[in-house]
Amino acid sequence: MSDASVPDWINAISAAMGAVAVIVGLFGANSKINEAQRTARELRRSQVAEELIALAHNAEDAFRDIRNPFDSIPADKAHDERYAYQMRFERIGKYDELFRRLREAQIRVRAVVGNEAVDVATSDLFAARNQVAIALKTLAEYVEDPPTAPSEHDRRFKVKLRGEIWGSFNENDLLGKQIIRSVETIERELNPIARLEANK
Repeated sequence: MSDASVPDWINAISAAMGAVAVIVGLFGANSKINEAQRTARELRRSQVAEELIALAHNAEDAFRDIRNPFDSIPADKAHDERYAYQMRFERIGKYDELFRRLREAQIRVRAVVGNEAVDVATSDLFAARNQVAIALKTLAEYVEDPPTAPSEHDRRFKVKLRGEIWGSFNENDLLGKQIIRSVETIERELNPIARLEANK
C-alpha cells in the first residue's frame, strides 16, 4: 500500500462513518416523529373517550329528571292527566342540545376509538329517549281519545307505558336499569383510554 493511498483510505472510512451517522440520525429523528404522532393519537383518543363518558353521565341525569316520579303540578291542573304528560315532553325538549352533543361524541369515538360495545350502549341511550317520548305520546292519545270499553290489555299496556315515563331507577325500574347499564358499559370500556392506561 503506497503512502499516497492512505489519505484516500482514510477519506473512504470517514465518508462511510459520516453516512452511518446520517442514517442513525435519520432513524432517531423518525423515531421521535413516530413517538410524537403516537402520543398525539393517544391524547386524542383520551379526549374523545373522556367527553363521551361525561356526556353519558349527563344523559343519565337527564333521564332521572325527565322520568322523575315526583312532579310539582299546580292545583288547578291536578286532575289534568294530559298536562303531566305535556310537562314531560317539555323536559325531553330541554335536553335536545345534550343529546345532540352525545350523538356527535358517539361519532367521534366510533371514528377514533372504534369500540362496538360503547357504540351499542350509546345507541341504547337514544333508544331509551325515543321509548319515553313514544310512551308519552301514546298515553296522551289515550287521554284525548279513550277507548269506549277499556280492556284488560288496555289497562296493562297503560301500566307498561307509565313504567317507561316514570321511574326511580331501582330494581323494579326496567328502563332505568337499562340506562344505568349503558352508562356503566361506556365508562368501563372507555375509562382506560381516557386515563391513558390502555397501552400501558
